Amino acid sequence: MSRVKRALDARDAHLWSLRFVIVVLVGVIAYAMYGWSQAPKRIKVDIPPDLRTGSSRGIEERHPYNVYGFGLYIWQQLNNWPVAGEKDYSANISRLACYITPRFQAELKRDLDQKGRRAELARTRALQEMFDRPYEPKRVWVESGESWVAYYDVSIKETYRGETVKDIFVRYPIRIVRWDTDAECNPWGLALDGFYEEPVRLEQQAKDRLAARQEDNLS
Repeated sequence: MSRVKRALDARDAHLWSLRFVIVVLVGVIAYAMYGWSQAPKRIKVDIPPDLRTGSSRGIEERHPYNVYGFGLYIWQQLNNWPVAGEKDYSANISRLACYITPRFQAELKRDLDQKGRRAELARTRALQEMFDRPYEPKRVWVESGESWVAYYDVSIKETYRGETVKDIFVRYPIRIVRWDTDAECNPWGLALDGFYEEPVRLEQQAKDRLAARQEDNLS
């Protein structure tokens, strides 16, 4: 009789251990499903332009080249006035509002008003990167994990009724910040946040370099 009782007790103990394992597994599965439900549906991974030596990137980590390219593209779009600045400049600020912080939008609108008072908005404008000053690592300063400062050396040409009224070279130090406020409107998750320093004109330096290059070609 005692042998039968011991067998029944052993069976009951085994059943309890199985029940405990089942409860633990249910808890693990529930926790895993909760974690899965909280995982982001979209992630950003920046791919650097040169992968010959390989690259290891973290999720949401921004490569300086991509930050630089983003800033240059948006800044070019803001300064593209194919018809006249009277309509194009204001329209560009509105169209690109998702890629500009509110603080910088207010600054650009003040610039729009100033240019209007100086009668500079009847012109067309084109901005492009200087061909001999493309991206290099020193052109992007990592201010923090959330902000960068990119230095753009560009040429600006403005015309009025077919006549060139401005043809200059400028260095723009532009602050770029992480801006994950609306992924539908701004998939980059970055925005221009204004000038880190006052822009400076470079035309004399550029002319000297151009003259030196021409002299080298002739020699």
